[in-house]
Amino acid sequence: MNSEKEDAMNLNLLYREFPEYFVWSATYKMWSHRQQGYAIGRVVTCHPTKGERFYLRLLLVNVRGPKSYKDLRTKNGETCDTFREVAEKRGLLLCDNNLIECMSEAVSYQMPHSLRQLFIVLLVYCNPANPRELWEKFECPISEDFKKYPNMHTREIRYKVLNHINDILHSMGHDINEFDQTQGKIQSSAIAKEAKDVHFERNIIVNEQDLLLPYKLNTEQKRAYNIILDTIFSNKPGAFFIDGLGETGKSFLYRALLATVRHRRFIALATASSGVAASLLPGSRTSHSRFKIPIDVAGNFSCNINKQSSLASLIRDAKLIV
Repeated sequence: MNSEKEDAMNLNLLYREFPEYFVWSATYKMWSHRQQGYAIGRVVTCHPTKGERFYLRLLLVNVRGPKSYKDLRTKNGETCDTFREVAEKRGLLLCDNNLIECMSEAVSYQMPHSLRQLFIVLLVYCNPANPRELWEKFECPISEDFKKYPNMHTREIRYKVLNHINDILHSMGHDINEFDQTQGKIQSSAIAKEAKDVHFERNIIVNEQDLLLPYKLNTEQKRAYNIILDTIFSNKPGAFFIDGLGETGKSFLYRALLATVRHRRFIALATASSGVAASLLPGSRTSHSRFKIPIDVAGNFSCNINKQSSLASLIRDAKLIV
């Protein structure tokens, strides 16, 4: 319509304004003037994680009268390769107005829990210039479901909501204090700390030197390496004890196993009896810390791991535990 019809060109509309003036006829497969009444077409909220779709939508709600996708990607006579690139050139990523608009649309039809999820996505992926202002503007709808608690002060509700947001941020490898949302520091809960540990284990990057270790194994190391990996990737249970004197290459073998399993995007947990020993393996920690083993062992005791916790899920998902 914008490229072919003069009346549409003259109106110079935004994408969301178009249904106020024109209506689509399914019968005639064409747009026509809206004769009576008044309608606003709701533009569906698109999360920043959608990549180019998000930046396309960002352009559509800010650029008037575009005539084509190429026209949307053009600024000052220069055509950009991506919608993100042209959004940057137009300065649409330098302010929080589009984030506020995104949240405002979602408030009209999303539940508080979903609003918190969207708010977290905006914090992590959109780098708002003023996170505190964004929080203060939408604190009320984001906190609505926490207001059901009787006799709870507004401040208590605020910190319950912020702690819930922080727990989710930790599962993504972030902390709420990074975003300067409040004047005071938010203390991480035990659940949040555990979630951050799990995120770390699931995202260990294997360096190139460790990927070359399997090619440097001697005959005995290679035999153990092959037997253990065959068991792992055949989904068979197995427990192995590597015996050898000091400085005979046990840790070298462990590093090779950890690198191979992690490089294939599986979880491999590395533990040791002491902090010094743990420092010899990438991503390792003491077994007392990893498996919540009590320091003082007396009588009947058990590792303090709830079977519904993220740590329990991590252990279940592990392909290898050293």
